[in-house]
Amino acid sequence: MKQVINHEKAFLSLFSQTARYHRRHQVFEDFISCSVIALENRLQFCEKREQKYLRIVSRYEKPDVENMAHLLAHVLNGLEEEPGDFLGRVFMQLEMGDKYRAQFFTPWSVAIMMARIQLGNVEENFRDKAFITLSEPACGAGCMTLAFASVLREAGYSPHRCLWVSATDIDPLAAGMAYIQLSLCGVAGEVVIGNSLNDERRRVLLTPAHFQGNWSHRLRTALTEVA
Repeated sequence: MKQVINHEKAFLSLFSQTARYHRRHQVFEDFISCSVIALENRLQFCEKREQKYLRIVSRYEKPDVENMAHLLAHVLNGLEEEPGDFLGRVFMQLEMGDKYRAQFFTPWSVAIMMARIQLGNVEENFRDKAFITLSEPACGAGCMTLAFASVLREAGYSPHRCLWVSATDIDPLAAGMAYIQLSLCGVAGEVVIGNSLNDERRRVLLTPAHFQGNWSHRLRTALTEVA
């Protein structure tokens, strides 16, 4: 009989054992940074990113570096088995919310309800267009975007083909979490580290599905048709 693994519990357990010589928040930040770099460099290698990765892991013992890879595997498997805001949930369970920024990640049930209300009759959204776009000005770990994609998938629409997302957060850690989850869930779009209120865009991360779906061309074509 195949053993059923609760990847969320496994993540929390493994994280508690990883690099106990560092502060928990620092370990989580480094895990997110390394995971983002790994996903970006797998798509388009950049020596500058690689050097940043090497600087981060140089502060860790080899077993702990391996643990970070296993942590990312738990995120991937957890998202594959059940849609949801995996990283947002573990972040809150680890009690890492920044009280100065009042960070609180939206519960999945609330996000799904809001996505269903916003989409309404899903089919109507595609009656006269091939795809829709979504702007999320304070994306957190990407919960609302993931819920949006999940509702589309339930209705028989492939999110990587019919949805493009621009998700922004002022906190690099939250944006990194969003980038990881959107990338692993095959959502096409950009994750922007910046301030939506003044259109600040400090860094832009494009998901793998953005490149794989030739979305730069699709978006330009759509704008040309509208003009």
